[in-house]
Amino acid sequence: MTAKGHMTLASAVTLSYLYVDDGLISTLPHFEFFLLAILLGSLFPDIDEPESYIGKKLKVISIVMSSFFKHRTFTHYLIFPLSLILVAFFCVDNIFNKVTILGFALGILLHDAGDMLTKGGIKGFLWPIFPNTRIALLPYFLRFKTFSIEEYILIWLVLIPLNILLMFHFAKMEWWGI
Repeated sequence: MTAKGHMTLASAVTLSYLYVDDGLISTLPHFEFFLLAILLGSLFPDIDEPESYIGKKLKVISIVMSSFFKHRTFTHYLIFPLSLILVAFFCVDNIFNKVTILGFALGILLHDAGDMLTKGGIKGFLWPIFPNTRIALLPYFLRFKTFSIEEYILIWLVLIPLNILLMFHFAKMEWWGI
């Protein structure tokens, strides 16, 4: 999935949750940083690919990472965001840092969900328990290739309009003091 796809998917899922939950999560301390961390986390797993959006922005880090890991390996494994969640809960006392790390981990999980919608899925997502199992969220015939017309249709006709609709909903709530 492309960077646009990952970010629009992450924001749509997050905003949808806010809508369903009547915005209760928005009472989190440092809520804006939580959302920003989700968006950054939705891009981060592709740091191991120098030609990815984030790889081009952080070229040196991406080249170093790609020399240690193949694409869609460690940064795409479930153990990575779970480790961050454990660190946030058991090793971090500062609420700002805790919320930011949790948002980042959630963004990584949403990135992985996006990649599980592609034809390739994620091989080894459940590493080390099932290191060779390919995980996908849909049957193969419903999945798409990265940069395909199907992905762009998903982004431009579903995710972007959904994000706009949800943002207008929350803006309306703000205007009316709800």
